[in-house]
Amino acid sequence: MRMQSIRRTNTLGPPACRTPPRTCPRTCPRTCPRTCPRTSRVGSRSARILALALGIAVPAMAFAKPSGAGAPRYFFQLRDVKAGPDVAAELKDYAGEALKADLAGRPEWASDVSAASPEALAAELSKRKLRGFNVTVRFEDVRREVRPPRPGGRLPQLAINVRLTVFGTTVAEEKLAFSGDGEAGLESEVSDKRVEAETTSLTKDAIKDAVKQAVDQAVLKLSAGASTLRGGPRKETKRRK
Repeated sequence: MRMQSIRRTNTLGPPACRTPPRTCPRTCPRTCPRTCPRTSRVGSRSARILALALGIAVPAMAFAKPSGAGAPRYFFQLRDVKAGPDVAAELKDYAGEALKADLAGRPEWASDVSAASPEALAAELSKRKLRGFNVTVRFEDVRREVRPPRPGGRLPQLAINVRLTVFGTTVAEEKLAFSGDGEAGLESEVSDKRVEAETTSLTKDAIKDAVKQAVDQAVLKLSAGASTLRGGPRKETKRRK
């Protein structure tokens, strides 16, 4: 009967070097990176090269612009804030500042275009390929309510609710182009002596949150409208019964 010899292979990797690290000869094969001083130097050199490459790549990535951040597509200029007589002038000014800061922080919006007349502004916007809008924030409702303390609490609760609208009209034709609604409510436990001061602070925070919500909605509508114009009207498909 013919005998067959079976050769077993180590599937877990190369065999470990059994020579002690301090006495390993220079001719030791490069299959024991953990114990062979010769191969450990090679590994350290590779690690240094990799660290150097990462050190160069990380700053480059830090200064690189996000892929979604491109050239501005829209221009905005603020119009007077609209509100009822019950809204303080300080809150109206803050709402305008919050709207300007929110739009200025979006890369697709610009406000650095100036011109001597509306006609010159329209020509400059056309030259830069920007769509221009007059943007306004309008207060719909501002409510303040002082509620009793919570069960187990001692301080009364101050509740603020702000509801507003942000809309934009075209620079030349003054036609409504987009709008968005925002509403924010905040509550806080305050002492009786701090009610007035906390009312102003909480109302500003609610205005900022509501403005951001309204701008997000308005920009989404504006982008959806631009996509529809580029793609053309969609065809409706009807299912057969």
